[in-house]
Amino acid sequence: MNRLNGCIALVTGAGRGIGAAIALSYAQEGAAVVVADLDEANANAVADRVRALGVRADAVTVDVREPAQTAAMFHRVVERFGRLDLLVNNAGVIRVRSLLDTTPEDWDFVQSVNARGLFFTLQAGARHMLKQSPLAQGRPCGKIINIASIAGRSGRAMLGAYSASKATAINITQTAALELAPKLTVNSICPGAVDTDMWKQIDREWSEHERRPAGSVWEDRIRGIPMKRPEAPQDLTGMAVFLASADSDYITGQSYNVDGGLVMG
Repeated sequence: MNRLNGCIALVTGAGRGIGAAIALSYAQEGAAVVVADLDEANANAVADRVRALGVRADAVTVDVREPAQTAAMFHRVVERFGRLDLLVNNAGVIRVRSLLDTTPEDWDFVQSVNARGLFFTLQAGARHMLKQSPLAQGRPCGKIINIASIAGRSGRAMLGAYSASKATAINITQTAALELAPKLTVNSICPGAVDTDMWKQIDREWSEHERRPAGSVWEDRIRGIPMKRPEAPQDLTGMAVFLASADSDYITGQSYNVDGGLVMG
């Protein structure tokens, strides 16, 4: 506990699912948390839960597809809290389409959030972090954690645009780690089959495409998990806290699978 005392964290897409779980785990470790989400009501609800844990919080409505909005968001954070120590790029979207059915609009929608949005959010956050002193001598000035996916490790049927965007997230992680070291560390987490609204969407759209019963795609996916259960958002928070804490100060440019063993090696 209290591994993140004194830290200011911002998590995008934190109104629900993985982002909300990470925001709350940071608060439990003592960090002040900015909850950023496109859905204002969800952002405010999670910020209230953070405050209930006894730490400062703010809720920001932002569309990460718009660099002007993300830049304004970081200015607001620094003006209110004085600095930014942790940035988690979690906002993400998906469309389930076969390769031949994927339209330019499908492709652009997914890339605009998962690749373009992540890149320019990272860029804007890094600019502020690079100007500040570390919380303690010898530590980085800030840490960035990107939420990628095991889908970014290889091609995936029906998830072509999404897989490409998450491969891009892993690549951006490595590029940023090289360019921003030693002042900043940049790592990513690759979840597996997480029981969230996104996987409900995947199951629904995939099942409709193949004219299968609802729930069958999800059941097929979780059947092969070595840990014998679906992943919950809370299964990712241990890695998220580790990468945010002093324990990982010498780690950068890495992408960690947290998937119950679906991808090994």
